[in-house]
Amino acid sequence: MRRRDRAGGVTAALAASTLLLTLTTTACGGGPFAGPERLSADCAVVLDGSGSGSDSDIGFRAQEKLKATLPRFLADKKCKYLSYAPITSASVASSCQVARIDIDPDADKRSEREGLWKQTRVLAEAGAEKMLECARDRQPGSDVLGGLDRAAKVPRDGGGAFQVLVISDFDQADPDFKLSKYDLVTQPERDTAVRALVSGRGLPDLPDTTVFRVGFAMRGGKTNPERVDQMEQFWQQLLEKEVKVDVDDGYGA
Repeated sequence: MRRRDRAGGVTAALAASTLLLTLTTTACGGGPFAGPERLSADCAVVLDGSGSGSDSDIGFRAQEKLKATLPRFLADKKCKYLSYAPITSASVASSCQVARIDIDPDADKRSEREGLWKQTRVLAEAGAEKMLECARDRQPGSDVLGGLDRAAKVPRDGGGAFQVLVISDFDQADPDFKLSKYDLVTQPERDTAVRALVSGRGLPDLPDTTVFRVGFAMRGGKTNPERVDQMEQFWQQLLEKEVKVDVDDGYGA
């Protein structure tokens, strides 16, 4: 009888030790009660300040689309850093500047991160609205390729993929090039347009990058469907074959 009691005591002690080890492991982040995985992705948002992005029936409503897509984009892509770039008539030279924001700062030691992310994502959206306002006020235009070049030059901390949200109708229009003046029906015509756009300015350096387009070819809903298809082929050639980025329209028009 005494032997069984001792065995039972050993069993109970082992069970208690196992429970303590489990609780210690979960408290340190290794089990089901662990906090959320830390954010790590480098991201950017590129914002079109041209008149075609006005928040009216004749525009593609850039600010409205920014508010609708940026919060979801930040959460979906687990963005730790968000950088900002403008689309103006001369995007690369634009004086519009908004500092990159760290959405999941290492200096903050709290174990529950969701509340922190909620606060910093609000600040990230405010930065995007500030950039859009600046792009609209200073040299408004549609140097889309230049906006991507600005995004290519922002800091990137990791070696992973770069996620770039571009809110624009992609109707390139700057002092040296206007897409609307080019026929894009045939492959030779598109080749001519691509060469004309790239000549003298080069291509953005965007390795391991996905460009998420919002507002593509909308122009207030007035773009001819055939022209939309031609623009799609033009930008597919330029972005996927020349710049070598992936293009994703998953965030919708």
